[in-house]
Formats: sequence, C-alpha cells, structure tokens
Amino acid sequence: MSRDPSSNNHNVNSNPNKYIDTNSLSNDLKKRALQSGFITFAAQPIKLTIGIGSTVVLARLLNPADFGLLAMVTPLIVIINSLRNFGLETALIQQEGLEHEQVSALFWLSLKINAVVVTFMLLMAPVLAWFYSELRVIGITVAMAVGILGLCLAVQHESLLKRQMRFGALTLIEMGAIFAGATVAITAAFFRAGYWALVLQVVVMQLTQSVSFWLVCGWRPAKYVINSNLDTNLRSMISYGVHLTGFRFINRVGTQLDQILIGYFSGAASLGLYSVAQRWAYFPFDKVYIPLFDVAVSSLSRAQKDPNMYRAYCKKAMLPLFALCMPALAFSFVEARNVILVLLGNQWLDAVPLFQLLAIAVFVGSMNRVTKWLYLSGGQTQRQFRWGLISTPVMILAVAIGAKWKAYGVAMGFTLGTCLITYPSIAFCLKTLPLSVKDFWGVVWRPAFASLVAAAILFVSRPILHGRENVFLELLGGLTIFALAYILIWIVLPGGQQALSESLKNLQVLRLGRKD
Repeated sequence: MSRDPSSNNHNVNSNPNKYIDTNSLSNDLKKRALQSGFITFAAQPIKLTIGIGSTVVLARLLNPADFGLLAMVTPLIVIINSLRNFGLETALIQQEGLEHEQVSALFWLSLKINAVVVTFMLLMAPVLAWFYSELRVIGITVAMAVGILGLCLAVQHESLLKRQMRFGALTLIEMGAIFAGATVAITAAFFRAGYWALVLQVVVMQLTQSVSFWLVCGWRPAKYVINSNLDTNLRSMISYGVHLTGFRFINRVGTQLDQILIGYFSGAASLGLYSVAQRWAYFPFDKVYIPLFDVAVSSLSRAQKDPNMYRAYCKKAMLPLFALCMPALAFSFVEARNVILVLLGNQWLDAVPLFQLLAIAVFVGSMNRVTKWLYLSGGQTQRQFRWGLISTPVMILAVAIGAKWKAYGVAMGFTLGTCLITYPSIAFCLKTLPLSVKDFWGVVWRPAFASLVAAAILFVSRPILHGRENVFLELLGGLTIFALAYILIWIVLPGGQQALSESLKNLQVLRLGRKD
C-alpha cells in the first residue's frame, strides 16, 4: 500500500496512513525546514498588519475595563489550555513510527479528556464571578468554552499537518482565522458591544481554525476502544503527554498568578492596563517564537537521531529568534511611551512603566522559553516537568511579594523572578541534550549585545528626536537610528559576517529547493 502524501487518491479510508507517514521528510529535511521557516516568516507582515491594525482600532473603541474583564478569565483559559489534550498533540508530532489505529486511539482518548476539561471550565464560571465579584465573567467563560471545544475537536488534524510540515496550509488557516476574528471584533465594537467584541474575536478565530483543520486534513478517526493492551508507542506517547501537561499546568499557574492578584486586589481597569502592557511586551517575541515553534519542534524531532544534525538545527532555529526579538524588545523599552501612544492612544499611558518592566522580563526570559523546543523535540518532558517543580514556586513567591505594591509591584516581581530562573533553566535543560551551554551562548551573545548597545545609542540620541510635533515621525526616526546601529554592531562583532553569510546560504538552498 502506497504511503505517498502527495497521492491524488481522495478516498480517505483507502490509505489513512498517508496523512501520518513522515518518511518522505527525512530525505530532504533541511529544505523542508527552511521552506517552512520561510513560509511562516513571509506571512508575518500580513499577520502583523491585521493584528496591529485591529488593536489600534479596538483600543480606541473600547476602554481598559473591557480588556480587564477578558483578562479576568484569561488565567483560567491558559490553565485549561495546559490541560486539554494532555500534551498528546505534541507527542503525535514528536513520535517517529505511527499507524492509523494508534492515531485514532489518541483521538478518542483526547476527546474524553477534553470533555472533562471543558466541563471543568464551565463549572469554574460561577467561581470566577464570586472571586472577582463580577457576574459578567460567567457569560465570557461560557462563550470561551465554546471556542476551546471547537479547537479540541480538531487538534489531531492540526497536529498531523504539523507532523508532515504542511506549514503553507497552516499559515493560510491562521491568517484567515485572524482576519475573521478581527473583522467580527471591530464590527461588534463599532456597534457598542463592549467587552463582547474581544470575546467574539477569540471565539470566531478558534472556530474558524477548527473547521479549516478538518477541511484541509483528510484524516478521519477509525472506531477504536481504549483498553489496557496499548502498545509500546502509545504508552510512550501518553507518558510524554502526561509529563508535558504536568509542566504546562504548574508553569502556567505560576505565570498567571500576576493577573489573578491584580484582578482580585485592583479590579478590571488596573488589570486591563496590566494585561495590555503584558500583551504588547510579549508581542515582538511571540510573533517570532510562536510561528517558529512548530517548525522547530517538527524539524528537531525528525533530526533527534543524529546529535550533530540536532545541534546544527538548534543553532539555525534559535538564531533568527534572538536576532529578531531581542532588538525589538530593546527598542520598545527605550521608546515605550511613543509605542503606547501610537498603538493605543492617550488613555493607555499609565501602562508605560508596566510595559517597560515586562519588556525586560521578556528579553531575559526569551532564553528560557526556547528550552521548550529542546525538551519537546528531545522527548525530555519528564525532565521538563521536574524543572517546573523548581521554577514555579520561585515565580509564585516573587509575584506574591510584589503584589503588596499593586500592579507595578507585581510586574517588578514577575521580572525579577524571570531573571532569577533563566540561567539555571538553561543549564538544567542542556545537561542531557547534544546542545552544550557553550553552543547556546554562542548563538545568544551577539544579538543580545548588539541590541543593548543599539538601545544605549538610541537613548543618548533621544534629545535630538524629542519635541517633534508628530509622535509617529519621532518613533520612526528612533527606529531608523536603532536599526542602523544594530546592523552595524552585528556586522563588526566577531563572527557577524559569517552568520550573515550562513543566512544567505540558507536562502540560496531555499531558492533552489523551491524549484522542485
């Protein structure tokens, strides 16, 4: 029976393994990885335009309290997302040899798990209303549960598309969902729907993705009864998923405590300022990290059998992440006031000091976040879970102490906690992987140093730019100075030209590969 993924046979049941098999990827993994990276990055300007454009409009049609109401439910949603599927969607991507029956077994098992998780979310709605003394969060929680249920039904199809590195289709689906959510949200906000505009944005985006995954991926589950005779592969994947879920849960409890405390002690308006500051502090990082996440995990999972290849792919995956997100964060810190003014308007200026503190946390924490790629691709979720048991109490303590000084104190605690755990988290992760600590810092130091020096140059140059009547032009002038300084420093640093040459070679490989 042929397993060619490009087969024109549209009869799904005739060869369901064609949606699972990855043998064809191994023959040209480098080209596939580069193409996938190229596709995800090429789509970023479009996604950025939609995302920033919708935010600029919504921030002026709505008020901080509207954003705060959604942020009250966000910690629950984050925790629910850590529990749904029990990490089996990532195990499906990482596992080498799989058959249709095994994937079907995972589908039905995930469905049972997700039914329990969504039910728990619905039961938590009145608890949240009591905790915050805010009845409106009940309706928000119920609506958000609908969107999460839709994603749960299609998670297997999404994972199969990632497993076969079909990132062109995934990117189109994501862009379509972002556009649909933004359109509905802006329309609802225009008609004075208030916080419901933000809820609809998320739910419509999730449901659009869910339907699209089912339509694009032709795989359909077979009837399967979970029993005690699970084979070795399934047992391994379930163990992988359980440890991953354990880490996600305890880690996200620690990282969401800041919003819970602000919402409880300070109310929706303060939480709205904090949540928006946090969102935009993470924005430069997430817009690179999240698109690269699936590409990196899929590519590194396929390369895990060869230590030298794995080490080389790690470096290639991490370099663009740090080279793009670190300068963006350093620039945002210096130009925080103008960034907030241009994106959100005058009513959000109180978020500026929060934004600056959190930008520091993201800059330092980006080095910690990338360890997730390594844990997942190397099948080290048990070790990742053990690290979570160490790092989460540190974050909880730091944020809890900071809560005494309300939102700013929470942001300070979050930032100090992040700085404290970053280096130990990297050393702990790399101890059992082919990538050494020296390899890791060899990738990080150049973009970090260039970003900090360029930020210092921009800060010294601010008196020249300050006083322009147009804030946008002032911001644009600062960006020009920063970008020129960053590029120049990058080139003159040791190894800078070699790194640039390597990037050009990768583009050449990609160009030649796209002719096939």
